[in-house]
Amino acid sequence: MIITTARKPSSKIRTFCKHLGRFTGWEYVTRGKTSHEELSGEPFLLIGEYKGNPGSLTFFFNGISVLSIFVSVSLDKEINTGEEPFIQGDTPLALAFSKVSGFKAIEKGKRVIRFSDRIEFIDKGVSYIVLKVRSIRGEGIA
Repeated sequence: MIITTARKPSSKIRTFCKHLGRFTGWEYVTRGKTSHEELSGEPFLLIGEYKGNPGSLTFFFNGISVLSIFVSVSLDKEINTGEEPFIQGDTPLALAFSKVSGFKAIEKGKRVIRFSDRIEFIDKGVSYIVLKVRSIRGEGIA
């Protein structure tokens, strides 16, 4: 999967995308003047902006938005590239995220994305990215 941004992202958005790419193993691509249609050849995640900060994660397949998560973001520490993360949680959002990301759901692992009232990206017990979910839109999400 590719991670990309709006056309003119803030430095906070670019930093967030790089951190998320390192954690997930997905490729961060600077969008520039590239249109959605040019990216629609493969699945991609578009990071949206809210007041200069990351504000939404929208997953696209075949050029169609299939899941949107509206968030406020906290970056706690620098992230290094590591093994593929696993999904923790049995909420509808966790199941939808697992489906669009391709990450498997397990109970324990070194690198996990934990779903509760927020989304935490955790490596070896240390929380690196915390997303406070403001709202969700997508098929099968209550």
